[in-house]
Amino acid sequence: MSRIYALDLGAWSVKLAIAQPGLRGAQITHVVERLVPPGAEAAEARAWAVVRELVREHGLEHDTGYLGVFGGQVYTHVLEFAFKNLRRGDLDKAVGAELETVVPVDLEDMVYAFEPLPAAVPPPVPGDGVVRGRVAAPAEGMRVLTYAMRKDRAQELIASAQAVGVTARGLLSCGGAAIRLIERVPALAAAREAGPVAVVDIGHERTDVIVVRAGRAVYSRSLGRAGRQVTDAIARTWKLSFEDAERAKHSDGFVASAAQPAPSEAWARIHEAVVTEVAPMARELRQTFAGCRARTGDFVGAVLVVGGGSRLRGLASFLTEQLGVPVLTLTDADAAALTGGRIGEAAAVDAAAMTVAMAHDGASGRPLFDLRSGDLAAKVDLSFLRAKAVPLAAAALAIVVFALGSAWASFHRLRAAEQVLGKRLAVESRDLFDGEVKTAAEILSSSDEQVSQNSPMPKLSAYDVLLAINGKLPGKDKVTLNVSNLEIGFEKVTLRGTAKTPEEIDLIVTELKKIECFEEPQRGATENGPNGEKRFQLTIKANCM
Repeated sequence: MSRIYALDLGAWSVKLAIAQPGLRGAQITHVVERLVPPGAEAAEARAWAVVRELVREHGLEHDTGYLGVFGGQVYTHVLEFAFKNLRRGDLDKAVGAELETVVPVDLEDMVYAFEPLPAAVPPPVPGDGVVRGRVAAPAEGMRVLTYAMRKDRAQELIASAQAVGVTARGLLSCGGAAIRLIERVPALAAAREAGPVAVVDIGHERTDVIVVRAGRAVYSRSLGRAGRQVTDAIARTWKLSFEDAERAKHSDGFVASAAQPAPSEAWARIHEAVVTEVAPMARELRQTFAGCRARTGDFVGAVLVVGGGSRLRGLASFLTEQLGVPVLTLTDADAAALTGGRIGEAAAVDAAAMTVAMAHDGASGRPLFDLRSGDLAAKVDLSFLRAKAVPLAAAALAIVVFALGSAWASFHRLRAAEQVLGKRLAVESRDLFDGEVKTAAEILSSSDEQVSQNSPMPKLSAYDVLLAINGKLPGKDKVTLNVSNLEIGFEKVTLRGTAKTPEEIDLIVTELKKIECFEEPQRGATENGPNGEKRFQLTIKANCM
């Protein structure tokens, strides 16, 4: 079975996640983080060279790939519409028309993807319960989260991928990966049920923030502050080269907090250097969450920090104090749940968490927020079917053989049932037609009158006769009738009751004679009741049944 893999071309490293699709979901088989080597070429060109090596090493030339497109190359907006329900095709047109007014790109030069936000619910207010800043009111219509990018940039990425042996089936923005990540991290089980959860992916040159509620992305923003600024701060403080400062950050980087104070003066100096860049990042995160509240009304209740920047010691405790909500990083148990627990390179999962989640998104069959859309949508190549022609033909032949066997068995059962029914028909037709055995065709071809004469079924039921009598009896304005007994048999009907006068009895007899299957009613003796009423009895020969 063809594998699925996801690639994230970062400024510091290239992340690769390979998944094997299955009936119970995708199984992650490899997670690789490889540094982009230094050089005179542009960082992206060097990153593509790393991708070429990874494709050759893992034999991915004929597998399905997805590229992550994050950061400043993607425009992100939350759009609001007055309508609530609209077909996907019509909503696509409405989103495109609205994006053209907010994105500095013409519609024909743009590719975009979108998903509606979940229905609004009264959000819980975290912390001290005091709301600071604007909070969006519930939408009267619907809100939609959109990602857009220039079409020529998308074409450039597809062509560059093709040049290094990658068939980019999709260009996935970060929204879909964040959804898959949150739903697979056990530590977030309670938080995702309670309300919105934010994913903060700290890379080398960018930080992507995605807020997810009820299994859907509701807000997204890319920040220009990330790990590079921390490296620059270390380089300035200790007068180091960028490469030495980067190594120092990875080995000794630390930011202190009340929950995790600096254990010595040396660690305090490191904190003082690092916090000059981490504190502004925390401020931008607070502004991002405030923007989310103002645009969608969602209050972030928990934060998951991933990416290479999440490895900075003390970062989770520091951000928890700065943001006022729980901030988590991936544990070994979370990494095992995300990958399936069969990955040897577990150390790379924290940095490549979004790439792993993107592989899960691609393996779902319908990845979310795929910017390879419109006329750039991937055309499915069915040439691989030629290599499978012999197994497919054998499978088809086996299906035909089993189908013929099933048809023969069904036919045999029908013939056996036909023989049983034929014997039963012979017995019953002999009893019905005075010893003459008839076939089904002879019975069906006989006239309706002949069949009705010989049929044991009654023409009318007793209930039908009762309805006929009730329909013919005079109304209350004409007679005062009290029926004490009514017997309906196969050959006669007996009616006993009382009326006020003999004339009323005559009227009842006259009306009952109008029933087609009744003959002349035989009237018995009329007696006087204790209150002057007339007791009577009618016996009617009937041929109704």
